[in-house]
Amino acid sequence: MSTSTRTLAATGARFALYGVLGSWLVATTLSQDPTRKFDKIRKWDPTGSLIPDWRFFAPRPGMHDYHLLIRDELPEGEVTPWKEYCQVEERKWQHFFWYPGRRAEKVVTDAVSGLIQMQPDLKDRKEDVQVSVPYLTLLNYATHQVPHHPEAKRVQFLIATSAGYDESEEPMMLFLSNPHPLA
Repeated sequence: MSTSTRTLAATGARFALYGVLGSWLVATTLSQDPTRKFDKIRKWDPTGSLIPDWRFFAPRPGMHDYHLLIRDELPEGEVTPWKEYCQVEERKWQHFFWYPGRRAEKVVTDAVSGLIQMQPDLKDRKEDVQVSVPYLTLLNYATHQVPHHPEAKRVQFLIATSAGYDESEEPMMLFLSNPHPLA
């Protein structure tokens, strides 16, 4: 094979690679359209493994922050003040590379979101929520991952929502658990 033939083949291969990568970039960019005009692209990749969908906040962006509050019940029936746990840590530049605390934070955040999403379906069957995975996850966190008063007999958790930095809106209670014994 002559040098010119090899050069021509290498150039052709390079342009084919550019065509494939350029098409992939265009398909990825078009699939991010919030109006979903280009959702036909998804038929080529229904799993989203080749053409990613990075519309993280669509169709409804997060407008409120969830807060997990926990309190203990003491032997005489008194309760400790509510204390917020698992607050989202303020991001630092290092977190781009290393943020091991995010995993626990994400588990609790996802459990809170899951419990809130389940609530409308469980209005008539409130006892069913206590055997759901989100509820049991939060109960496990409240029971085993949080420091308790030395005399605490039972624990209770509360999910509240706030508008974050917008202080004109009052926080609102969304879910109150039953008190559960500390083992």
